[in-house]
Amino acid sequence: MTFDISLQQILLRIVAFLVISAVHGFALVGLLTAFGDRGPRFDGRLSLSPLAHLDPIGAITAICTLGGWIRPLQLDPAELRQGRVSLALSVVGGLLAVVVVGLILLQLRSLAVAVLPPSASNLINAWLILLAQMSLVFAIMNLIPLPPFAGGYLLQAAAPRLFALVQPRTTIIAVVLMVLALIDRGALVRQLLGPMINAIGA
Repeated sequence: MTFDISLQQILLRIVAFLVISAVHGFALVGLLTAFGDRGPRFDGRLSLSPLAHLDPIGAITAICTLGGWIRPLQLDPAELRQGRVSLALSVVGGLLAVVVVGLILLQLRSLAVAVLPPSASNLINAWLILLAQMSLVFAIMNLIPLPPFAGGYLLQAAAPRLFALVQPRTTIIAVVLMVLALIDRGALVRQLLGPMINAIGA
């Protein structure tokens, strides 16, 4: 794969990130709701609409690096059965859902080749590979225990006081990450995860 960002790549990444945002947001909020915190559901976040979860800064970062994040949730670990354990399980489960859906959709490549004309099937094939790659990078990046990543909730589960200090600075952290992504344009992701990403769709 190439990390040069052409206009076509930008458009493909935008569409892929919309799918990832919808899957991640829906799965994460669904798990939180099942564990007892209905706050995000009442906020309208139990939705498969990507617009319910999209974070513009996270989306720009995703276009540059294949990673990114969704809009932060307002949640209360005290509402969860098993408390912070349920929070950690929800985070991991939501990220696993993203990877699984990406890999399942990747299996549609052969169907696209069989049904669509070559020009369309090549584009769909490239997008399905990109979606699976972005799903993997998104999941790995969101294990980072720092907001605005979903891993920030892992920090909230493991060290609530530290999270309380960091959380008010989420927007500043997000902007810094976006600027670094615009400068780096995926070079760090390529260095750290390149072989794993390239194996998808090979």
